[in-house]
Amino acid sequence: MDTGRHEKQRPERASEIELKLELAADAAWELLRHPVMSEARALPDQGGALHAVYYDSPDGALHRAGLTLRVRERNGRGIQTIKAERKARGLALDRGEWETPVEGGPDLAAAAGTPLAPLVAKEAIRQDLKPVFTVDTDRRAFEIKHDGATIELALDEARTSTESGAEHFCEVELELKDGHPSALFSLADDLADSLPFRLSPVTKSERGYRLLGQGDDAPVKAGRVVIPSQALCAEAFQTIARSCLSQIIRNEALLRRSSDPELVHQTRVGFRRLNAAISLFEPMLRDRDSKVIRAEIRWAGKKLGRVRDLDVLIARLRKADDHEKGPQVLEEAERLRAKAFEILLKTLSKPRFMRAVLKAATWIESGRWLTRRKPSVRAARELPAQALAVEEFSRRWQRIRQGARRMADLDAENRHKLRIRIKKLRYGVEFFATLFPGVPARKSRKAMLDLLEGLQDMLGKLNDMEVGKTLLEPPFRKLVRKAAGDTKRRERKLMTQAKKASRKLAKAEPFWAPSP
Repeated sequence: MDTGRHEKQRPERASEIELKLELAADAAWELLRHPVMSEARALPDQGGALHAVYYDSPDGALHRAGLTLRVRERNGRGIQTIKAERKARGLALDRGEWETPVEGGPDLAAAAGTPLAPLVAKEAIRQDLKPVFTVDTDRRAFEIKHDGATIELALDEARTSTESGAEHFCEVELELKDGHPSALFSLADDLADSLPFRLSPVTKSERGYRLLGQGDDAPVKAGRVVIPSQALCAEAFQTIARSCLSQIIRNEALLRRSSDPELVHQTRVGFRRLNAAISLFEPMLRDRDSKVIRAEIRWAGKKLGRVRDLDVLIARLRKADDHEKGPQVLEEAERLRAKAFEILLKTLSKPRFMRAVLKAATWIESGRWLTRRKPSVRAARELPAQALAVEEFSRRWQRIRQGARRMADLDAENRHKLRIRIKKLRYGVEFFATLFPGVPARKSRKAMLDLLEGLQDMLGKLNDMEVGKTLLEPPFRKLVRKAAGDTKRRERKLMTQAKKASRKLAKAEPFWAPSP
């Protein structure tokens, strides 16, 4: 590994905007016969057999820093590539990339001026760098003109290998060479009409680290949404919706490999956040395409419902201390959960589910809602996001306060509706947080969120008791309440707490509208 070669040209920095799609290996030839490909220009110089070696320290120091160091060989020529992952990952991969020609292994002197430089300046890391996995790829590359953009399409049939194992996979990379990123999604959508594509958040390097046992398999929680202070509604909605859909995609990819209840929960949260975002911006999303997308998003999100409800019930059964009937009911709930999860996995692999997610991404980036000339829609798009936030928060807050004041009179169904309203307002407050800066606003916002979350949690527990009655079949249904500890006394206690929390919430001052 060369660390002190004579002075060479600095590596060329580029910003790589790329959309990655998973494709079944047996569908590769179908892609090549797709009508879109009839006008594609083959790029033989970009394809062929590629052999890439990835380098890191044994403890994965580069990987933890969001960096990859790769040397790829093609036709006897080596190119060293350093990639830096953006902290906030969107739907398309947007990475810093630095390339330089090399001979043999990595040239660490060429890392100067890149994010890798501070790491390899450390003696321990520099000495520990070694090959950790390889990726061998049979690539066919094409240039496609689409929606005014130039896109490089690479069809990769690849194998990632480590000392302990290997993984074969097929993927399509759409890399933007010139034009607007929305063209990537538009092209992907055209291809997916007849091919089993799914948006993939997994890079080749992540596959390698996963084989090494260093992959990040933790459930992905909602990321912080940053909306510029002067943003209009169109920009704000895209920023929020990308965050929501990214949470869905990353958790769903993990969910296909693990039955972790938290993955089910976070995938479902992603769908609910996206539905909440759509409802906030509804005035500019009234076209037919938007209605279709919204229906598909709701359909996809509901498919996680039964598994999640059973997960909640199982967690409650495990905490209960009914030693007589508890184990019997728990065993039945776990059996039903395994069956429901099997059905969910089949749903995740259905073309309808994959298309729903991809079409939602395309709609976010280039839907008709962005260009409709109807005056009311255009006005909604061009409204300052902060003005919308104040208007929506005020309207929703009024309904919540009305419901909170009537807590003692609400039946189970109306308590559930109030809980949904609270959840949507809470998501909205989180979405628009950066539009209300400053210490006073931050403190008021936190106080408001604490009140909303507290009441939502109490109403959620009451709703769980109602839902739990319906999840198991007789004769277990009659045993659930006792086995889960759902006594009348517990219900009365929760109602007392909910009434108290409601009174506090009803008296709270909204942070978005200072008192006169």
